[in-house]
Amino acid sequence: MPKNQISPLEYAHFKFALIAPVIQGLFPDASAAAYFRRVTENPIVKPNGSSFAYNPKTLEKWANDYKNGGMDALVSNERSDKGSTRKLSDVAIEEIYRLKEKYPRLNATMIHQQLIRDAFIPTTVSVAAVQRFIRNHDSKSARNPNVKDRKALEEPSFGCL
Repeated sequence: MPKNQISPLEYAHFKFALIAPVIQGLFPDASAAAYFRRVTENPIVKPNGSSFAYNPKTLEKWANDYKNGGMDALVSNERSDKGSTRKLSDVAIEEIYRLKEKYPRLNATMIHQQLIRDAFIPTTVSVAAVQRFIRNHDSKSARNPNVKDRKALEEPSFGCL
């Protein structure tokens, strides 16, 4: 496991530490909701050292999960579709690969527009989804490695038009 990641069990213990006063009835606030609001006023430091601003409803959900399923309910399960895209269909993905092969200099925004124009994706799919797919699936490998990547209006050398 990478150094900055924590195991699901460690994260479950972290969750329990936050909700334990409510579970045990030892919170100093007027209500459990007031305790959750107070605890989440500032970002909370996770066991890996990063901090995150939790919503009080999240802690309330953890408390309910614990009451219904014990510590096992706090252990996070990995998403079954982790590493795959949920917004892009297989047909759209094939079209992205085809476009990158045929037009290696095409950027993600232009690919997104082409996918919408050709009805491979609905207009509700964001440009970021296409950018993320291209970045995560190394679709730039179709490019000629000797070609320097340039911005849309940038010329190969100074003074060229």
